[in-house]
Amino acid sequence: MGAFTFNAGQTNYTGEVLEDLLTYTAQENETYKEGLIHIKSGIQKKYALPSVQLGEIIQDHVATPDSSKSKGGYVFAERYLEPEDFMIYFEFNPRDFEQYYKPFQPNGNLVFRELDPKVQATMIRLLMESKAEYINHAIWCAAKSATKAQLNAGNSKTLEIGADDAAGPMKYFDGALARLLMNAAAGADTEDAKCGKCTIAGTGAFANGAAVEAELFAMWQALPPKVRKKQGLVILMDYTTWDKYNLYLSDKTFKYSDNRTENQHLFQGKRIIPMVALPEDTIVMGVFTTGYDSNLWMGVDYANDENVLQVEKLQANSELYFFKMLLKMDINIVRPKEIIAHIPATVGSSPAPTPSYTYSAVTGDALYAQVAEPTGNPSTSGYFEKSGSTYSASEDTSVNDQKTYYTAKNPKTEGWYTKSGDVYSLTNDTTQQQGETYYTRS
Repeated sequence: MGAFTFNAGQTNYTGEVLEDLLTYTAQENETYKEGLIHIKSGIQKKYALPSVQLGEIIQDHVATPDSSKSKGGYVFAERYLEPEDFMIYFEFNPRDFEQYYKPFQPNGNLVFRELDPKVQATMIRLLMESKAEYINHAIWCAAKSATKAQLNAGNSKTLEIGADDAAGPMKYFDGALARLLMNAAAGADTEDAKCGKCTIAGTGAFANGAAVEAELFAMWQALPPKVRKKQGLVILMDYTTWDKYNLYLSDKTFKYSDNRTENQHLFQGKRIIPMVALPEDTIVMGVFTTGYDSNLWMGVDYANDENVLQVEKLQANSELYFFKMLLKMDINIVRPKEIIAHIPATVGSSPAPTPSYTYSAVTGDALYAQVAEPTGNPSTSGYFEKSGSTYSASEDTSVNDQKTYYTAKNPKTEGWYTKSGDVYSLTNDTTQQQGETYYTRS
């Protein structure tokens, strides 16, 4: 029986084939076919994407400059690719297919039948197609649970970022759109913001093609001229948005094309690429290539399992076969400040958990405070005397040095609460009111 089994520990032919297989996973999708992503393989744990900026260096001339005249400096920042594990695994019975597909009819006696290697290749091809579609979608729309919890749909539609693809959940790494949204919302002193911050031009829905054109012009004008001139600059948008824009162009009095052909995928001379993977109402402008200058990088690794891709019998006494593939992957943006995007989502602060408080009635000694140095007339000063556990207003007209006097505490300054029904609220009482119960909160 043939089996696709590769040993990641070998250094000859096997290792080379293994890298091709992992790269193939990403290449068989529109993101790679359109040349929009640079793939870095062989990342076991973490890969740094360092960037450096040089500050001001020009200054006035002096005849003999010294160290005090040194101006400018290099500012380094790092972003990372940290591939996360996920896998494909399922079992199937070839006999379920034998009535439909002749190669699935095993050869040999019933007990010793083996699955034709061509059938294994067919099954792998079908699975790779489904996996490629998933990865294409996840490159843009994946989001870890913690990231997804901070995102809100920007146009009252279902949030696609971090949702489930037809092949499975997109939760194992943060995709490009999630990275852009979190970067735009990052604080100035965070590591995420040190590489610059992308611009989120809008989050709403496009009513028609005219709205798409208006947003394209606004985004283009907001993009720094030095980025506009870059050869690798492209404009990505979802197919629904492209359809609106395409129809709008065709309906113009002076048409760019008639309805027998699609309008050119161009805006200001830059290529427009409609993308299946993007959520509706999405436009992204940036430098996306397969080279090192790409703003979108993918990190993959040989999975830490001896059998990276495997198709064989489940066990010796079974007719079932299994397909298993272990993967590691991550996505990141290299230079966020060179990207401007319209994304149908926003970043909102995660709602703080509703605190759970305990309220306790203030009673007995807690209602009173001892007077350290009593003076004046105790009866008119609001002093109290204590007998056992009972406090009563003092009737003394002058201070008796043999007694201890007390005053009733101020509920407002003590931060006490009053209760109305089941609701507790801070009191504004400055003196204790007869019949009122006060509470502390902990």
